[in-house]
Amino acid sequence: MNTGADNVLVTVAQIVEGFGLSAGRVRAWIAAGMLRPVRREGRGRSGQMLFCRGEVGSLVYGICPVCGGGFKRSTLKQRHCSRLCRDRERRAREKGAKP
Repeated sequence: MNTGADNVLVTVAQIVEGFGLSAGRVRAWIAAGMLRPVRREGRGRSGQMLFCRGEVGSLVYGICPVCGGGFKRSTLKQRHCSRLCRDRERRAREKGAKP
């Protein structure tokens, strides 16, 4: 579901303040192409970049595939909300793979 709040344009400084991220992490996402600016204000490389807040939220927050709960990711590779959910999924896979 796409809400109006997801389409709000925010700057890098607002992302850092609003989501509690470091500026280095946001710049790394931009450099890796995971976060693309919607629009640039100003001229040249010094122009201010604007991003959709919903796109940033999808990188920062995730939904655990085991329990369905929402959580804030500490890394982009994180798939589960806790070690308990991660272990539950691993045990279920191992149980299903045994003959």
